[in-house]
Amino acid sequence: MTARTGRTYTLLLGIGAAGALIWIATRIGGDATWRYWAVLGVLAGAGLAFALTQRTAYGAWAEVTRLGFLVALVVAVVSVGWIAAVGEPHANWFRDHFSSWSSDLGIRSFVEHMASYVSVMAFGLGALLASAPGAVRRTRPAPAAAVAEQPAPPPAEPAPVDGNGDTAHTAEHTPV
Repeated sequence: MTARTGRTYTLLLGIGAAGALIWIATRIGGDATWRYWAVLGVLAGAGLAFALTQRTAYGAWAEVTRLGFLVALVVAVVSVGWIAAVGEPHANWFRDHFSSWSSDLGIRSFVEHMASYVSVMAFGLGALLASAPGAVRRTRPAPAAAVAEQPAPPPAEPAPVDGNGDTAHTAEHTPV
């Protein structure tokens, strides 16, 4: 099997796994608060499964910096969590407080409109988590100087030759 064929099968596997998880999420329903959060968790898992196969298929683990991943993760978790709390199907402490805070900040209309798409955001959060192995790798790559080839030593100077074609002996090279 060639590398291209392997990548194709890996991508198909990721798409299939994400599709199966999305189908499972539709079967859970969202009537109760726990089911709402279960659906979001399954959709985040679908995003993770899809993105992991994308990254492994193209060997892109080392593209994410730790700081970049951390900033993106904090912003995504806070944003998706805030919008998901406001979008809960039944009133509770979290929904009431986050809705109130959204009103205080003047973003309630935005948050309520985005709550319609919280399932897509959960999928994206799972896809973001696929960047973690590249950002939190345990081994460091070799420094560029160590990887570069050492220059070849300069060629040795030819020994002087006398008139007969023999190597001339000097005081340095005379056998003792």
